[in-house]
Amino acid sequence: MEMHEIRYFLAMCETLNFRRAAARCNISQPALTKGIQKLEEKLGGQLFRRERNLTHLTDFGRLIRPFLEEVQSRTHAAKIAAHDFLYLEKAPLNIGIMVTIGPLRFTRFLSEFQRDNPGIELWLHEGTLEELSEKLMAGALDLAVMGLPAPIGGRFDAVHLYSERYAAIFPRGHTYESRDRIAFSELVKEPYIDRLSCEARLQILKQWNVHAHELNCAHRSHRDDWVQGLVLAGFGIAVMPEYSISAMGLKSRVVADPELARDVALVSVAGRRFSPGVAKFVKDVKGFRWTDSHPT
Repeated sequence: MEMHEIRYFLAMCETLNFRRAAARCNISQPALTKGIQKLEEKLGGQLFRRERNLTHLTDFGRLIRPFLEEVQSRTHAAKIAAHDFLYLEKAPLNIGIMVTIGPLRFTRFLSEFQRDNPGIELWLHEGTLEELSEKLMAGALDLAVMGLPAPIGGRFDAVHLYSERYAAIFPRGHTYESRDRIAFSELVKEPYIDRLSCEARLQILKQWNVHAHELNCAHRSHRDDWVQGLVLAGFGIAVMPEYSISAMGLKSRVVADPELARDVALVSVAGRRFSPGVAKFVKDVKGFRWTDSHPT
């Protein structure tokens, strides 16, 4: 059945008058009559009983009416949803954020983006590099912000946002506070708090073998907030990205020999078409000024 036939039928249900229903639908009366007759043929039964100047819904018409009202209602809702999506009004956008990404730098961008695009509904989802990659491929995420110790390539495209060095963190008053940088040859002598979710974890732990030192692991945690709390409490030191440091009272210095760094990038599935909301997000990311700063 055609949508205009449903519209003619519902106009007749409300007016019970062919002339007034035709005027409401902005068509001629014969056109409306023909449309309703076609609908009756498709449904297989009479919808209206015509008795001289009186027109009534048949029992069959009363049975069918709520179903066609729902069709019209859902069609109208679909048009509104499509309009909102295409014109960035209530457009959903699912962004993955790797658990090791510090919030301070990225939230500056999010604040500007939400101010300039109030109609986009932004949903943030945390995960590891592996988890976010799987969700991107499955279509559960539109984009993901990831820290990449090496180029990702393959099935993904990456837009570079900023580079970030790794730094050793320690409490105030530590002897490291007077240094500009801290070599791994010194760090391996300290009790270490192991960041289990760190994408560069194997590169960092390798330094204990390189310097022929046994790892003295004081604690392990997947959560960076716990790692920072343990460092503040004096259990040991840790190595983490410089812009992920958030705990008050922590001090940090860039690690050296070797210096470690990662690229923070906006990652998408290669070749996948962007919705209008996703395209706007990518455009704004590319135009944002991702200025660097140094750890304290």
